Amino acid sequence: MPSACPDSAGLPSKPGMLRDGRHRGLVVIALYKFVKMAACVLLAAAAFDLVRPEVAMHFEHWLESLTWATRRGIVMRSIDWLLGLGPKQFRIFGVAAAVYAALYAVQGFGLWFSKRWAEYLVVIETCLLLPFESWELLHRFSVFKLAVLVANVVVVVYLIRLLRTHDQKAAD
Repeated sequence: MPSACPDSAGLPSKPGMLRDGRHRGLVVIALYKFVKMAACVLLAAAAFDLVRPEVAMHFEHWLESLTWATRRGIVMRSIDWLLGLGPKQFRIFGVAAAVYAALYAVQGFGLWFSKRWAEYLVVIETCLLLPFESWELLHRFSVFKLAVLVANVVVVVYLIRLLRTHDQKAAD
């Protein structure tokens, strides 16, 4: 049943659809993927920059100057872990972050342009990572990790329902 809200051409629009015919949910998920891509690009750039000894030393001095960090156990453990990494580990971390950034970019643009292959790609990739996210949440709980896990489950459920709808329409 068409909604009462007409689009710019005066035609009724379907609920959950944008005026250009794209699913609102796909656009939201695409934006979520673009945010993750940007975060991975920043992590990769930082990791590749920390390969240089002078940058790593400056970073170490900066971390040690954070007085609030010395009062928080998890922050101190994270700082100690980071300071224990060498150039090889930073390169590996940088490459992994860059690969994830590329994956998120492909997913984001695919969803932005309503490509069905992107929906499948996101479902497969996200489902493969859910067990690791769950394990991490159980062993080191944080509200942020819980929010990411819930967001990823919502994405998977939404996309599976959307793919089923596509399949049903194709069968008719």
